[in-house]
Amino acid sequence: MKLYLLSCETIQQQVSRILPRLPQQRRTDYARSKSSLTLGAGLLLSGVLGIKRDEDLWFGPHGKPFLTTKAAEFSLSHTRDRVLLGVSDRPIGVDIEHGERHISASMHNRICLPQEKGLDALSVFTRKECAMKLTGLGFRLPLSEIDTTVPFLWESVAYHFFTTELERYCISVLTAEESLPEIQLLTPVELL
Repeated sequence: MKLYLLSCETIQQQVSRILPRLPQQRRTDYARSKSSLTLGAGLLLSGVLGIKRDEDLWFGPHGKPFLTTKAAEFSLSHTRDRVLLGVSDRPIGVDIEHGERHISASMHNRICLPQEKGLDALSVFTRKECAMKLTGLGFRLPLSEIDTTVPFLWESVAYHFFTTELERYCISVLTAEESLPEIQLLTPVELL
C-alpha cells in the first residue's frame, strides 16, 4: 500500500502543463469548475497510476472507479487544498478532512455507535467515509454497520482503520495492511 498527499496550493500555475496529461473527462470537469482539486486529483491519477484516457477507468454499479487494467485498487479524497490517494493490491478506502472541519453534536450522535461516542468526531466521520469508499457502496452502506473501533469485515477480509494528523489535516485509511505506511508528500512539479 502507498499513500500520496498532494498540495494544490500552487497547482494553478501549472495548468498548461497538467491539462494535456489528463483524460478528456477530467479536462472537461476542470474547464467547467476551474477547481484546483479537480486538477490535483487528475494529476495524481495520471502521475501515479498512469491514467491518461477516459478508457483507463471503469466504474462499479455505485460509481466507484477502478483501473481498467485491474493492476491496483485505489481510493481518492480531497479537501481544501489537498488531495489524498491510496493505492493497494486490495480494496482500500481513504478520507481527508481539514482539522478545522466541525462535526456538530447532532451529527456526531447520529453517526456514532455507542462505543464510538467518546472518540473524536472527525476521526469517526473520516473512518466511516473510508468504509463507504472501500466497499464502493457509498451511503448505501448504513453508518450503523460501520464500527470504527474494531476491524471492518468486508468479503471475509478484516480491514483495519488508521487515523493520523498531518499538516493540520485528519487522514483516515481503511486497509487490509496491519500498519500505516509513511505518507508521501508531493507537489505538482514533482508529478510533471
